[in-house]
Amino acid sequence: MTRKTASSTDATYFDVLLDPIKFSEGIAIEAKLHELSKQYTGHASTPASKLPTVVVSDIGQLPKACVSSSTVLRLFLKILHDPDTPWPVPRSQSVNLVALLAIVADRLAAIRPIREYLRVQKIDTTLLRDRRAGTAHQIELDNRQRLLAGLTFDFPAWVRQCSTALIIDGPKRRPTTNLESGEDEEAEDDALWWRVPNGVEEELACRREYVLDTISSVQKHFLNLYIKKSQCRLGYGSSPQCDSFQLGEMLRFLTRKGTIMMESALSPSFEEAESYTGSINDVIARLRECPSYQIDENHSHCGLRTRLLPILDRLDLGQVAMCLACWDEDRVKESWFESPGQGSWEFRKRDRATGCQEHRHAKAMFTADKRDWTPAYTGIA
Repeated sequence: MTRKTASSTDATYFDVLLDPIKFSEGIAIEAKLHELSKQYTGHASTPASKLPTVVVSDIGQLPKACVSSSTVLRLFLKILHDPDTPWPVPRSQSVNLVALLAIVADRLAAIRPIREYLRVQKIDTTLLRDRRAGTAHQIELDNRQRLLAGLTFDFPAWVRQCSTALIIDGPKRRPTTNLESGEDEEAEDDALWWRVPNGVEEELACRREYVLDTISSVQKHFLNLYIKKSQCRLGYGSSPQCDSFQLGEMLRFLTRKGTIMMESALSPSFEEAESYTGSINDVIARLRECPSYQIDENHSHCGLRTRLLPILDRLDLGQVAMCLACWDEDRVKESWFESPGQGSWEFRKRDRATGCQEHRHAKAMFTADKRDWTPAYTGIA
């Protein structure tokens, strides 16, 4: 690579590295080119074997088990030299290569030309539609690679779609344990997408925990209602029995669905349970299965179901995604991790929202210190 070619690519890394004054690599190449100019009329007539070379040893945190570093770097340089370079692999194999290019482009400060190339190739739109089925691990890998590439190359739809999936589905990759040292080791090469940088990994985990905490608060709300205060409003002599019946059926339903655990406060068997690692959509689906329990035909609307379903409808998981535009504009303000909501949130109050205001309202609900799930209408506490 000559200094002239590198500069024409608009890649800052190479502009600095090959500068004929600042670094030894650039000084050596400039001297070699000056020497060659005495023997040949120009670069085009100079044999390739005679051209100066430079070694780039660090091209980013690439995984060892994927495409070789030289293959990725070769494509990267081809794109910089010739933006009309054809895309080299089938679309079914493209996500991995795009993610690898994102790592290299970020490391070598050439994001803009690679992004423009990918958009000309329509990679950002065609790969968004091309989602294949696979194992839970394969799906997570695909989402993580897309998320890293989307953040790097400014593909908002990739970031929105894949951050949502990673938050809702949770991590499927687990470390293995070294039997000799007893320390955890990563099951695979520690590629950059397994811990997305710049606070994104922490943000994904934080948003998931807030969503799970919100669902837990719904269960606590109803259990506390039936334990602390009479809920049956019919005024029949059977109302106390109705409350006891509903509380018992509620506990039985929630424990059977695995969303709460009964534990003795006198001799607990565990100090701190692990967080739920499955799909949040599965939790919502399980809660929606709540039957319409009633102690007799007169108590048709006294149970959990009529109160629970409107709340589950309000938990719009589509709004937990990372909005790339808002994230780039003010990361601290938009972060659930760095700037969670303050104070209380009430279910009965619902302001109309459009655009980015929708996910900000969702943030206020999911990250509130306290949530009141009492509905707006009267007759139900």
